[in-house]
Amino acid sequence: MLGASIKEQLTNFIRSLNERGLLDHHFDLALELQTEENPQFVSELISMFCRDAEVSIAELTTLLDQPLVDYTKAITFVHQLKGSSSSIGGCRMTLASGELRQASDKRNKERCIEALYKVKQEYQILKENLSIIAQMQNAIQANERSKRP
Repeated sequence: MLGASIKEQLTNFIRSLNERGLLDHHFDLALELQTEENPQFVSELISMFCRDAEVSIAELTTLLDQPLVDYTKAITFVHQLKGSSSSIGGCRMTLASGELRQASDKRNKERCIEALYKVKQEYQILKENLSIIAQMQNAIQANERSKRP
């Protein structure tokens, strides 16, 4: 009963994130790829996304702190951020990354700094919510393991 309850809570939580525009259908696709043979798929995907996003954000912060910005390098990290956030379904972070890409294309340092701040905000919101999803999934799996003989 507890497992079903957590599953329902997880479904409702993901639905609310979709309704609030934090996640889109790409996250639902990732959920569909999780199987009994690979029950950690989504948790691992979340971990990889967070690790990669933090590296890209740190690199972008360093690049934008320089007197002369290497926009070619910056665009590479922005592209990675936009792609990974899109793949995991983080649509607001994807939009913020798109704004950073436009500012980078225009080589507008001030706009880049503002856009990076927005990316960081959206990343924190997304990370917190993805962490909740991972915790709920881990609780569901622990409950299912405890039921096995």
